[in-house]
Amino acid sequence: KPLRVCLCGRLRGPPLDTAVGVTVLQHPTEARHPLSSVRVARLGLRNLAVTQVADVAHRASFLLTTNLGLGGGETENAEAGAAIGEAWTVETMDKCSIAYTEKQLRIDIERGVGANPKIRWPSRSSPLAKLAVSNGFTVTKTQKNKPARSTGEEASPSPELQHEFTIAIPPHSALLFPCQRATTIDAASDCQVLVKHLIVLDGTWAKAHRMYHENPWLQLVPHVKVEADRVSLYGEVRHEPKAGCMSTIESIVVAMKELGEDETGLDRVLAVFESMIAEQRRCKDENWKPKLKS
Repeated sequence: KPLRVCLCGRLRGPPLDTAVGVTVLQHPTEARHPLSSVRVARLGLRNLAVTQVADVAHRASFLLTTNLGLGGGETENAEAGAAIGEAWTVETMDKCSIAYTEKQLRIDIERGVGANPKIRWPSRSSPLAKLAVSNGFTVTKTQKNKPARSTGEEASPSPELQHEFTIAIPPHSALLFPCQRATTIDAASDCQVLVKHLIVLDGTWAKAHRMYHENPWLQLVPHVKVEADRVSLYGEVRHEPKAGCMSTIESIVVAMKELGEDETGLDRVLAVFESMIAEQRRCKDENWKPKLKS
């Protein structure tokens, strides 16, 4: 940003230390957006990490290993493209295949998998899901590009595998996303669901939904949501699909307050975001101010 609207100096004090950590899965287009709220979150929250997550272009593979399963030969045998052993349970569905043991999960999906109601994910009450949530896990995504068309007698090259990310998800993580199966944080607490870490999707509403469906490993963790009691600050400068939607940083701040984090410190972080929106509104007013007729 130009120096006159730089955000770095607006934060009063060092980044806020929080007991609850945050992993942001960010769509690449959002990373380049000048009004990205995650920029403020990175400035203001120390225990926050951001990973860019691209759309599935052709095919993608995910390998999830619970922390109890790390370091064994079983992990090595389950790398992308490797053969699945006899100990694995395998299920094949439309545009998706799932293979799992009590410690690992491998998912292969095709573009357009979407919200397919016929896909049967491992239950959150399964041994795998319980281990993943209670002990934490690592997930690796590999993209497989569409092979180029062959010309003449030349053989078509095999699809190229590209490593996209490897993320360590801590124990007792929950996805903060307002979908149908999500419960409020208070309701989750009443059901003895312990939330010590938040996974957050950052993108437009459409992009966030696509990320959710194209990262099916998210199905293993509890889903929580926050209920907005205020109009989003984003409403004046970015399109919101419906009432009650909030920016990524607003959602994080509200959730952290409900989880018992320092409200004063969180308000200071949110004030930086509010100043960015006010600056954008002022610039917009200056640029679009109608000329008065003499």
